Amino acid sequence: MSLPSFVVDELRAFVTCGDFEHGFLLTACRRCGEQLRVPFACKSRGVCPSCLGRRMGEGAALLVDRRLPPVGYRQWVLSFAGSMAVRLGYDAALLARTARVFARAVMAAVRRRTRAHHALSSVRRLHAGVVVVVQRFRYDLGLFVHLHALVTDGAFADDDGAPRWFAAPSVTTEVIAGVLATVHRRLRSDDDDDATEDALVGCVQLSLGGPRLPEAPARVASPLEVSAFGMSLQAATFIDGRDRPRLERMCRYLLRPPFAHDAVRALPDGRVRIVFRRPTRSGATHVDLEPLRFLARLVGLVPPPRQHQVRYIGVFANHHHLRERVAPQLCAALATAPMQVLLFDPTGLRPWQPGTSLPKARAQARIGWASLLA
Repeated sequence: MSLPSFVVDELRAFVTCGDFEHGFLLTACRRCGEQLRVPFACKSRGVCPSCLGRRMGEGAALLVDRRLPPVGYRQWVLSFAGSMAVRLGYDAALLARTARVFARAVMAAVRRRTRAHHALSSVRRLHAGVVVVVQRFRYDLGLFVHLHALVTDGAFADDDGAPRWFAAPSVTTEVIAGVLATVHRRLRSDDDDDATEDALVGCVQLSLGGPRLPEAPARVASPLEVSAFGMSLQAATFIDGRDRPRLERMCRYLLRPPFAHDAVRALPDGRVRIVFRRPTRSGATHVDLEPLRFLARLVGLVPPPRQHQVRYIGVFANHHHLRERVAPQLCAALATAPMQVLLFDPTGLRPWQPGTSLPKARAQARIGWASLLA
């Protein structure tokens, strides 16, 4: 029994990330001659704090600068009890269906509340937006898939291509219970067998077995939280989109890596200590694991290939006709930054002839380290 190749490749790359023995880039200043050596990164999708930290900063910046308009947002968190939280980690079809059902149920509730609050005639011309982020980890690095959704707390009305914003009223417990019931009803028909590979099942069982785990970290119970049908839905956090720094902090929270460098420590006896962000209900601040059990937990955190961890639905989807109209305007520095220009015709890969008009430039999909640090 062997692990899938994507897990083995991820862990091997994680071990060599930032190691100068496995390659580095040498840079030098043309003026003073000072040199800087930058080691290669593993570009991990599941466990590396450095690479995932870069993705967190870059993803949050791109969302705030180019995707999320200055309107109200509410965070909805859908979590599961039992085996569903583990099965979603490897069943790509079920995860896609769950994210889609969850996002559509929340958008439908937002549109109905907006229509009733503003006495509009119909919800047909109202459009909400959702950014769904899949988080695979628990506070002790166990596999626990749950969905964070950043949802517009209101909707855009399509007035012949000129969108108008209508804010929604405050959410209530009854609204949250209705959304949770809709998600349960639409997912109830999915009773397919779990197709997880045996080796991954063994790693998950090994990581979750052993001594009794400490209770979850204590937190103040939210009045805007409903638990039913083996699921829990919470929608207590509201953010004014005009407060861009706070909105970016929320995006960074949604996109954060499973653990930080200083949260995992090697003990003298060979065990691994995982330090919690906050004490648990029993007062525990950490958990010590055997090396094999710790590696098993890392295996569970690696997402399968071609499984999207961030999904854009509604007005934020790529093909939505209002996406470009509601997106924030780029600042002057970004607007004048170099753009990527297609050098070949996508249909036939024919080079563009001199004197002909260049194709439409597209914004760069990545942000350099210097810009992120600034």
